[in-house]
Amino acid sequence: MSGFWAHLWERRARLIGIWLVVMVLVLIRLLVMHAVFTSRSVLMPLPLQQVEQGSGGGLGGASVRSLLAGGGSTDAYAAAAFLESGQLMNAVIKDLDLAKELFPKSWDSKAKKWRDKAPHPGKSRRAFDRRVDVSYDGYTGLIELQVHWWSPERAREITAAMIEIGDRMLRDAAIAEGERRVEELEREMHNMRVSEIGSFLAEEMTQAISSLASIRARSGYAFRVIDPPLAPDKKSWPPRLILLILMGMATAGVEIGAVAGVYARRSRQEDTSASST
Repeated sequence: MSGFWAHLWERRARLIGIWLVVMVLVLIRLLVMHAVFTSRSVLMPLPLQQVEQGSGGGLGGASVRSLLAGGGSTDAYAAAAFLESGQLMNAVIKDLDLAKELFPKSWDSKAKKWRDKAPHPGKSRRAFDRRVDVSYDGYTGLIELQVHWWSPERAREITAAMIEIGDRMLRDAAIAEGERRVEELEREMHNMRVSEIGSFLAEEMTQAISSLASIRARSGYAFRVIDPPLAPDKKSWPPRLILLILMGMATAGVEIGAVAGVYARRSRQEDTSASST
């Protein structure tokens, strides 16, 4: 073992030189990396009020169910999943024109046009999805939404927009479903001649109109904001000092491993030569 350390010590100048070169290159790379800021918001999912046939509950009518992936789970789980849905992300990207920020190298800011062609919506959605984190706490029933962006103020704007646009999409779907239900009841009442059934339909119509008015007047349809999104005061990535230390340790480990491999091979060769003689 002492022979290995002696072998390592002989090569200290070369190893230290390689280590310093690598660390300088890593430091330069870390310094040119874009800082990322994280804006977060905590939401409480609300029961999704809807106008629906009869007294059945659930996640709204067909329009709301289509947005919430079939409505096979509770309102809270479904609302959390909707925040990560492609429909919502496409709407946010379009409303805030985020494709230019997601692919800045492809956008010519002076000519105000794409250098080649606009990125495919699916590609923009995947790039945006990597910058959004949604977590649901089953114990408290709260949703945490995080958006990671290059600008602290823009991170806050996007987080707020996701909440506002998501709530609006779910509300609009419930309103559209409710309006269709009211139109169906009007047609049925117009064609109905039996007085008892007509009275039942009139009661259904009154309930449907009342629910529809409540959906329109409700300040927050799907979410209640517990912690509003704020512009972060410091970056969340990259942790330059930690990465520099880890890279230094990794580089030193690789160097020691390489020297150990060379020493072991040389030792085997010397043992083979000694045994042959």
